[in-house]
Amino acid sequence: MKNKVEAYLSEEELANAWTHGIAALLAIVGTGVLLLKTPAGSSEKQVSFLVFGLSMILLYAASTAYHSVKSQQRKSLYKKLDHIAIYILIAGTFTPFCWVVLREEALGMNVLIAVWSIAFAGTIFKIFFTGKLEVLSLISYLGMGWLGFTLFSRLSELISPEAVNLLLYGGLCYTAGVVFYLMRKLKYHHAIWHIFVMGGTAFHFAAVYLYVLPF
Repeated sequence: MKNKVEAYLSEEELANAWTHGIAALLAIVGTGVLLLKTPAGSSEKQVSFLVFGLSMILLYAASTAYHSVKSQQRKSLYKKLDHIAIYILIAGTFTPFCWVVLREEALGMNVLIAVWSIAFAGTIFKIFFTGKLEVLSLISYLGMGWLGFTLFSRLSELISPEAVNLLLYGGLCYTAGVVFYLMRKLKYHHAIWHIFVMGGTAFHFAAVYLYVLPF
């Protein structure tokens, strides 16, 4: 019975590792494309796209590492990094919109400072409390992400309603994925959640590439 359980768990971990391993490679390619397409001399775009790209790579690489290793000591370390990377990705996703599109507006700067402050506080929290207070963690992730709602009206005016739609679809993907994350008895529930996370990132990458890059 023990061997069957271990085989079942290893099958799930393999799916978990492969989904975000593929996403990590796509994140590297996407970051490269963004940076190559950025006009020379546009430092705001270069910096914000690099931050966004590195935050994607960090999240997916940390998740892949966490689901790939068997050593409990290393797994514990990568789990902390994985959870911290969620905060970093959320803040990193805000960065191109606040730093490029809303750079001259108090709203953009205030939201940017807020999300990076939350990311810093979340990092400290996860260093000491990873694996504990998970409901609080989920609420903080979702609440932080949906701060983007405060930007929708202005972004719609400055770039495009379609860009806001992409941001909304991405947020809905991330949020819907949480349902599967919580369905612990469903086989491959974590891998399904990973796919929703990938979908959320894809929508947000599309918004950056199609609307912030040419802004």
